[in-house]
Amino acid sequence: MAQNVSGRHRAPGRFNAIAELKTIAKESAQPAVKGAAVVAASGGLIASFAGTANAADGSSSVVAGPAAVGPAVGTLKAGNALSAIGFATPGLKQAKVKPVVIEDIVVKADRAEKAAADKAAADRKAASQRVSRSAARPALNVAPAPSASGIVGIAQSFFGVPYVYGGSSPSGFDCSGFTSYVYRQAGISIPRTASAQQAAATRVSNPSPGDLVFFGSPAYHVGIYVSPGRMIDAQRTGTVIGNHSIWTTPSGYGRF
Repeated sequence: MAQNVSGRHRAPGRFNAIAELKTIAKESAQPAVKGAAVVAASGGLIASFAGTANAADGSSSVVAGPAAVGPAVGTLKAGNALSAIGFATPGLKQAKVKPVVIEDIVVKADRAEKAAADKAAADRKAASQRVSRSAARPALNVAPAPSASGIVGIAQSFFGVPYVYGGSSPSGFDCSGFTSYVYRQAGISIPRTASAQQAAATRVSNPSPGDLVFFGSPAYHVGIYVSPGRMIDAQRTGTVIGNHSIWTTPSGYGRF
């Protein structure tokens, strides 16, 4: 009589080797599958806690993801909570922002007004110093320049009067007769001849209208200076009084 005995003994019957192998494989696979599921679940839980901790302290490290069954293997990157609110990652080069300068219009106007006042004061001081230096200079022993409207005006009134040798009147003039007559009309008495006028006049290097222009030394001709290169004179026989060019280099200029 057959009995079922625990262990490796089986009930009597026909033995099937293929069925036996399938049963053994099925029973062996169940613990492995359950173990893999437990490992995967525990791995995901650990990754979740690690991600939360890293987000709290700003860490951006990479932690291992949950265990995968089979060939699929992956990693999980923890999020960075500070980067989500604009916190810059240390070591990352940031764009430089130029500061905004707000100009105070009132202060600017006050500064401009003060600068203008300082410049005006400096100009007044410089002008005062120039006047002081001019007053301190010794006066030169030079007669004042004749009035252009006086000497030159009187000389121009005789335009057209003919040259007459030895003449000293409006009916006819020679060179020195003309100059002595014009000065006399202006209230200034000077010698009659050109050489005597040259000797008596104060020599000047920069003539003014109304000064005398001398030629030769002693002078053989004299005229009345009008402007650079021009004079009024009685030149020679056959000419008349007029505004003529200074035809050659004068020997000098004289002032009374």
